[in-house]
Amino acid sequence: MGPSAIPRPLTSFSAGAIVRLNFFSLSPVEEQRLRDLGIREGNELHVLKNEESLVLRVEASRIVLRKEVAMAVFATLESP
Repeated sequence: MGPSAIPRPLTSFSAGAIVRLNFFSLSPVEEQRLRDLGIREGNELHVLKNEESLVLRVEASRIVLRKEVAMAVFATLESP
């Protein structure tokens, strides 16, 4: 297993990265809220911005996550 296959928090990826969501480390209520927004295990996410908040493209939507939430969402790098 290479380094890109080890799940890392979303906050560790730079803008432009394409990642695959692996798992959440959140409360069940917070996890369900993200799933309702379309952020689900196995989804491909495009990191658009990683500064004071994290901006993701998920399919045709743009979603903004607080850093505290993004630090508890783990993914693997698909494309830098």
